[in-house]
Amino acid sequence: MNLLILLAALLISSQASAWGKEGHELVCAIAEENLTEKAADFVRQTLALGEFLDGNTKNDLASLCTWADKAKYGKYTSTYEAHFLNVPADKNKIDFGRDCAALDCIAVAIQRNLSYLNSPAGSKREKSRKAAALRFLGHFVGDIHQPLHVSNREDWGGNKIRLTWFGEKTNLHKMWDVNLLEKAGLNHPGSLEFLLNQTVDDDQHNVLKWMEESFALSRKYAYLNVENQTLESGDNVGQAYFERAKPIIIQQLTLAGHRLAYLLNALADGSLDTNFLID
Repeated sequence: MNLLILLAALLISSQASAWGKEGHELVCAIAEENLTEKAADFVRQTLALGEFLDGNTKNDLASLCTWADKAKYGKYTSTYEAHFLNVPADKNKIDFGRDCAALDCIAVAIQRNLSYLNSPAGSKREKSRKAAALRFLGHFVGDIHQPLHVSNREDWGGNKIRLTWFGEKTNLHKMWDVNLLEKAGLNHPGSLEFLLNQTVDDDQHNVLKWMEESFALSRKYAYLNVENQTLESGDNVGQAYFERAKPIIIQQLTLAGHRLAYLLNALADGSLDTNFLID
């Protein structure tokens, strides 16, 4: 029984690690490059509060943007579901009441951590919470832009769809987390300048809309092959799928970085409504 539990845990673990190490670091590095002076100071002061969290006071947000994936297996086990939102495969729209009924999903997590960041921190507990909130926010904004983190409930965000990728055994979720980035040569810090030079024409500042965008991408591109047939376990995926997906991952990484910067800049200047879940 213990072995079965372990195998199940290994199977689902990648669902909560969008983009892998390289992608998450790139998202946060893009954000750091687009911070206002006031926001950069806010981030620097908040990172310094890591002294009360785990002793890490390094002024480098990018290096801490994978921390949330480790934290969910340690002190913050309650944050596992905060990395994604799952929708029934037979539904074409997100229903927040249905899909986040326990208020335990990625949109709620982003609002929660924005609220913590927007609150004064006096006690050691509050300072530790604020330091964690910045790390969580950086990670979750990356997650919400990975299409398979807003995708089908039944296949665990693509984890249960076993594929062959250029001769290598993988699954659909891992393809979008890691394999596509590796094939495209995207890594941190090597690809940072390339992504910073991408044209960003974006005025969408609604976090729920970001989630809907990813859901649409998952259904239109991630789950379908280039003949628009639904991918199934046992399928082979290769160059044509990669060529179609490559501009999407570049777009999503770039948008995630700029949108994270928007949130931090607006937080720092006091213009952000952190209660975006309430109309």
